[in-house]
Amino acid sequence: MPYSAIGARALDSLTRDPEKAEAYRRDPYMREALASLAPALGTDALHRHTFVVLKPDAVAGRRCEPILDILRSLGWHPVAATTVRFDPLLVRELWRYQFNAASEQRIALVDPLLSSGPALLVLLEDRDGARDLPASVRLTVAKGSADPSAARSGDLRTRIGRVNGLFNFMHTADEPADVARELQLFSYQTGWAWCAGPLFGTAPAGPDGDTAATTASTAERTVRTLLRDAEAEIPAHDLDVTASLGRLAALDGPWGACAREAADPAHLDTWLRELRRTPLPDADARWDVLTVLTSWIHCNEEGVLPIIATTRADAWRVPAPHRDRAPEEAMAV
Repeated sequence: MPYSAIGARALDSLTRDPEKAEAYRRDPYMREALASLAPALGTDALHRHTFVVLKPDAVAGRRCEPILDILRSLGWHPVAATTVRFDPLLVRELWRYQFNAASEQRIALVDPLLSSGPALLVLLEDRDGARDLPASVRLTVAKGSADPSAARSGDLRTRIGRVNGLFNFMHTADEPADVARELQLFSYQTGWAWCAGPLFGTAPAGPDGDTAATTASTAERTVRTLLRDAEAEIPAHDLDVTASLGRLAALDGPWGACAREAADPAHLDTWLRELRRTPLPDADARWDVLTVLTSWIHCNEEGVLPIIATTRADAWRVPAPHRDRAPEEAMAV
């Protein structure tokens, strides 16, 4: 008996990684995604579109507008947007196939960080004329590694001033299969109406009959409104570890004591113990603590590989191998 209701070749147009395809055929979110996105699967919508999540640290560091400006300049234009809030389950399911490599320090910190306010989920259309890669793959290449040690000068994350391995400001999907799976995960909060128009080709035309222009104009207004609301909730912060330690040292309470008595990465365990028993402070001081901790931790376990690694762009630059399929496999999702 098969272990999957998804046909053996059903993901051929969405991923070039055979191991990912096999894992996703057994993934319940992928199965739901194929049903949810059925109107888009017969088109190039999942190749022309991707998304960026502007995380709470991007809001605090006021990096959202610069990120979107750079994306526009490189051909990715917002066509829909909404707000999402991370919780521990969403974090672990979104990164289900990578979180096995996360360090204990990162696991302890990721939930307080990502739950520190709203994130912006922005659907992007790739209007670059070349179109030699899916939008998601091209953006993955341009974005660069989350690891600062692997940064390149032209990486998007470098251009926006990434601070450390966790304050990297954005998340994107690696390739079309990930776009589908992750939008399904977000949909449990957001529904599908926010992005149905661009993805399913149901966006209304404006008075002049120009659907694309109307969609873009509406999306830009939505992004501005959501960003204004997010910035009203999350205070602007310099994300500077030295300045953060100085501000915390002036406070009463356990976090002030940490800053005065354990102001060195060698005392990281003292801070992590405090994190387990003491809520983060409010407002600016919250981001001071997060800045210190993200600057000191090691993000990944030494020598541990993720279950599924990022698919190399080169795999998309050659034609997909032709594989015969049985009629029932071609139809199965």
